[in-house]
Amino acid sequence: MGASTLKYEQLHHEAKHIDRLIDLNMHVRQSQFIPQENLKTMIIAAFPDFCVEASGWHKIVLINRKIDDQVVLKVGSKTSIENDHQAYKSAPKRVRHQLFAKIFWHTKYCMLQEYGEPVSVTVAELNCLRRTVYKYGIFDVKEENLRLIRGELKIIDANMTRVPLPTFLRKIDEIKPHLPKQLELLIKKISRRFKKQ
Repeated sequence: MGASTLKYEQLHHEAKHIDRLIDLNMHVRQSQFIPQENLKTMIIAAFPDFCVEASGWHKIVLINRKIDDQVVLKVGSKTSIENDHQAYKSAPKRVRHQLFAKIFWHTKYCMLQEYGEPVSVTVAELNCLRRTVYKYGIFDVKEENLRLIRGELKIIDANMTRVPLPTFLRKIDEIKPHLPKQLELLIKKISRRFKKQ
């Protein structure tokens, strides 16, 4: 995509700069990635217009005070960003545009995405949404990973596996709320192994 048609070009420029800062920091530390607290401090110091909206296991979510639109810059490891983009692309375009928050672009460690407002859904609505995306190998859709964007319910984060296991994935989602966090982390690690097969 040419620079003249790139959406949010200034944010893309800043994302590329964040990529360079992360690479430099990883080289100095000789580490695989930067601890989240260090990452937050580094980005805010370089770009004071950013503030942290949320933190997850694999990414931090940043908003830019100068941008009125409901978009966020997600920053995480290369693998985490690639996995998010693959999950988004795994569904056919019609389903993708209907169910997922739009991803405008991504760099090595950053991704710009629509965000919207938090929303409450019923168990039936959540299960219906999950059943729709299981067939594409997408799972781990939960209420905190949903947002209301222009009046429509959208998925902002999900995991995927290349192995089509709808029943297995459904069972994981059903039992996860009753599991301790350590076991939930183990399930995520196992799921990531499926992706590499």
